[in-house]
Amino acid sequence: MNKLTQEQQQLILDFYFHCGNPKEIEAGRDLVAAVPGAAKLYASLEDALTDLDHIKYEACPDNLVDLTIARLKLMATSSKVSNARLHQLLQQERGASSRSASGSAGASSSSANPIRKNHFLRPLFEVFAAAACIALVAGILLPSLGLARDKSRQVACQMSMGTIAKGFTSFVNDGRHKDEDLATTRVQAGSPWWKIGDQSRQARSNTRYPFMLVKDNYVEGKSFICRGDKKALVLKFEAENIDQFYDFPSYKNISYSFSLFCDKKENPFACGKKIIASDLNPVFQRIRCDRIAYQEADDFLKIELDEQLKNSQSANHQGRGQNLLYGDGSVKYARSRIVNGDDIFTISGVDTYTGREVPVVNTDIFLTP
Repeated sequence: MNKLTQEQQQLILDFYFHCGNPKEIEAGRDLVAAVPGAAKLYASLEDALTDLDHIKYEACPDNLVDLTIARLKLMATSSKVSNARLHQLLQQERGASSRSASGSAGASSSSANPIRKNHFLRPLFEVFAAAACIALVAGILLPSLGLARDKSRQVACQMSMGTIAKGFTSFVNDGRHKDEDLATTRVQAGSPWWKIGDQSRQARSNTRYPFMLVKDNYVEGKSFICRGDKKALVLKFEAENIDQFYDFPSYKNISYSFSLFCDKKENPFACGKKIIASDLNPVFQRIRCDRIAYQEADDFLKIELDEQLKNSQSANHQGRGQNLLYGDGSVKYARSRIVNGDDIFTISGVDTYTGREVPVVNTDIFLTP
């Protein structure tokens, strides 16, 4: 155990507590499996901490930040109400003092009024100052907490995309699958790419090839959910029922847009610089919001690009940007939808969409819902 470096010990702790990034946790696991000293340290942790298992663990709720912000907002609102009430009391006190001063009271009574008023106003001003401090602190903390919450969701989204990338790599390298397996799930030219939830054998949505990762147990359904997508639902299947599905049951089960591949011979994961997936395409957000109307029609209503649709970012991250998954498995956060001069959410030269458009060249990335 003494021969372990400090870095190796840290990797073992990351693996035991699952508190590091995925690469560090995996490195710690390999270390425990290969080095006797590392295995001994891991066993010592097990022996020392087993007695704590009886302690009831309560997980930190995902909405802890939201609850804190809500409480601060309530506090700030209460402060505003208190300030208004304080001003009202001050006005009433001033009015009472004026009426007393203009009356027929004697000199002793007149000299006593300022004393009573001073005693009354002093605690009021102290409360007023405290309320102002609370409002000031809330005004400082609210933006910081909001940014921290958004950053947390952004990082969680990146980890989910990384899991999807590993699933694609395992799928492609698995000897059980052939190249045609990926080709049969791709949308053919002229077919709709937007009908998520359609379970016919013909591919009628662009989410069929990522669905294979869930169906064949390469990736769990929760990895296809971005925490910034408030309407998303984690996909859960019974093992005996999953063979009946060819696609995600609902658009709510997937929070990402995937590149539209129409060339059967094209391997989307062979080019490391090619974008495979991103956060939800903002141009076609209306499809998800008005799903019933579109489900009943063979084509969704035409979408004409306007300046707002041309410049909007993904709704997953408050319209500030989107995570991008590349073919080499890397994930990057981009504040612009223009990558290498290409708008990744539209087809070059196309301003009207009916749900069947395809790029004419492979360099034109089109991430569809």
